[in-house]
Amino acid sequence: MKFRLFTLGELATIKYGKNQRKVLAEDGKVPIYGTGGLMGFASRPLYDKPSVLIGRKGSISKVRYVDRPFWTVDTLFYTEVNEILVVPKYLYYLMSLLDLDSYNEGTTIPSLRTETLNRLEFNVPDLVCQKRIVNFLEAFEGKIRVNTAINENLKAKRRGPRRRAHRTLALAKGYL
Repeated sequence: MKFRLFTLGELATIKYGKNQRKVLAEDGKVPIYGTGGLMGFASRPLYDKPSVLIGRKGSISKVRYVDRPFWTVDTLFYTEVNEILVVPKYLYYLMSLLDLDSYNEGTTIPSLRTETLNRLEFNVPDLVCQKRIVNFLEAFEGKIRVNTAINENLKAKRRGPRRRAHRTLALAKGYL
């Protein structure tokens, strides 16, 4: 397998999110993301192609992958991925391996700058290999999601009868 070295600036253009006030809508269908996750819904997207979202201010440690139209607020970068060089989801997996906190440039609030991000270097295989890797990881993530759902369901079932038993016992002993 042959790899080529690229900077993030070559693999994607980093763009700034925008204030959501003008697009925020109760009946909106487009998710609005901030560094903490979903913040609401917008009437129109800021960008409509697959993208890696990177925290700019605040929570900078985790990246997020979005493959449908979205809006990002000004504390979150989004990327316009150069799909001639990299599969967007592959770039997400690469970025998720980084300790972005180690690139923090803020004094009181964790912060990242585009100049710093653009200089990050990645060894990237050809597109065919990237797609194979993404397919493998997506299948693995799917299994993790199923197992997590099963575990949550089992926890909920276990909690239900136990809570009723505790309540019954407490009532019987006169605590309630």
